[in-house]
Amino acid sequence: MKLIKSNWFLLLFLSTQLAISQTYIVKPKTLNVRAETNKEANVIAKMNENDTIKAISVEGEWVKINISDKQGFVNKNYLEEIKPNEPQIKSGFKYGFSKAFSTSFIITLILLLGYRSLKGRVKDGRRTKGYREYDITFKDYIVDGIYALIIALFIALISGIISWIKTF
Repeated sequence: MKLIKSNWFLLLFLSTQLAISQTYIVKPKTLNVRAETNKEANVIAKMNENDTIKAISVEGEWVKINISDKQGFVNKNYLEEIKPNEPQIKSGFKYGFSKAFSTSFIITLILLLGYRSLKGRVKDGRRTKGYREYDITFKDYIVDGIYALIIALFIALISGIISWIKTF
C-alpha cells in the first residue's frame, strides 16, 4: 500500500512538472489560432507577439490551447518553449515602473521624515540644551507621505519610460 501511495505521488509530481514545462511564447507579430490541426482550418482567434501560452497537449507540430473559453491549435514552429528554470528577461514600462516605485517611495519617505525630525529642532535660549523639539503631528506624516508619493511616481515614471525605450 505504501508503494502505491509513493508511486501516485511520483506520478502527480512528474505530471505537474510536465505541465509547467509546456509553456510557450509567441514569436511572430501575430499568430492564428485554428479550430483543427491543419493550416486550412478556420481561424478562431489571433495571438500577439510575446503572448504566453499554456499548452493542454501537443499533437505533432500542433499545440492545443485554451483561448476565450474555446480550444484551438497553434503551430509549434511559431512558438518558443519556456523552460521552468530559465530566467525570464524582464523589460518594458510596467517592469521599470514597478521596480522603481516601491524602492523610491520608501527611500523618499525616510528622507523626508528624517529631514522633518532634524528640522524640528528650534533654537530656544530658555532651554538647557539650547533648543526645543518640534512635535511631529499626524498631519506632518500625511503631508510627507503625499510628497513621497508624488516624488516616487515621478521617479518610477522616468524609470518605466527608460525601461520601455530599451525594448526597441
